[in-house]
Amino acid sequence: MKTKACDRCLQEVRIAYRFQIAPSKTWQFACAECLKLEKARPGYRYGGTWNGARH
Repeated sequence: MKTKACDRCLQEVRIAYRFQIAPSKTWQFACAECLKLEKARPGYRYGGTWNGARH
C-alpha cells in the first residue's frame, strides 16, 4: 500500500484529498484533518481523492 505526504502537515497518509485554493492553479494534497481547515478558505475547490490501496 502506498502513502502520500500531506502538503500541509507532511504526515504520510493512505488517503489524501486533492484541492486548489483560487487563484492558484496548483493542485495540492491534504490529509483529512488538514482538509477541514482548507475547506473553510475562500476559493477552495475539491479535486478528488487519492487512495494508496489502489495505486
